[in-house]
Amino acid sequence: EKFAMATVSSDKIVQGMTGEEIQAQGMPRFFGEIMASVMTAVGPKGVSFARYSIDYHLLRNYLHLIDEWGVETANTMVPKYGMDIVNKYMETNDQFRELVESIKAKR
Repeated sequence: EKFAMATVSSDKIVQGMTGEEIQAQGMPRFFGEIMASVMTAVGPKGVSFARYSIDYHLLRNYLHLIDEWGVETANTMVPKYGMDIVNKYMETNDQFRELVESIKAKR
């Protein structure tokens, strides 16, 4: 759960949705490869990786729906199993709630 939120909040697409300034250039390739190695060593594996990946992509896509069409439409476009995950994050994760509110305020 923490890994998924860390990825969502640092995602350049999400940063653009919240109105944050997006860096024109990322970190140097050498440092990126080091970070990838570290993340592979300490990050989730197996079923945990699958859960992380599903949560990350679902949350990012939900934020995109809010940004493009608003909360009401987003809530109808995401299937029930997806809304169960979104609702879990809304109830337990302040950072996710802040991202949602930031995108809603921008509309």
